Amino acid sequence: MSSGRPQGTFKISNRKRSFEILNDPWSRLGEKRVERILASIQADIDQGGICRVRQILTKPRELFRLELERPDFSYERTTILDAAALEELLTQLPRETVERSFLFI
Repeated sequence: MSSGRPQGTFKISNRKRSFEILNDPWSRLGEKRVERILASIQADIDQGGICRVRQILTKPRELFRLELERPDFSYERTTILDAAALEELLTQLPRETVERSFLFI
């Protein structure tokens, strides 16, 4: 059965997104996305994940590579964060969790 579209193409969702209208609505969408990513990383850490953090870039801005491992699910994920997002993540977690779950390489 063919849908008439070439193989490998996908229908783009036409749903309306609810967000606050600011001067630049795309920046607000980006902020929401970062919040969801940080919440997901925090949930994985709270469930016993181990995170290795490595600085990969210093100029024009600092970027860090987070390698998150969940042995109970045989799951590994890599995420790139800037310094502000990493700092926000670390401040949201209790100090004991950071000391136990984060390895800074």
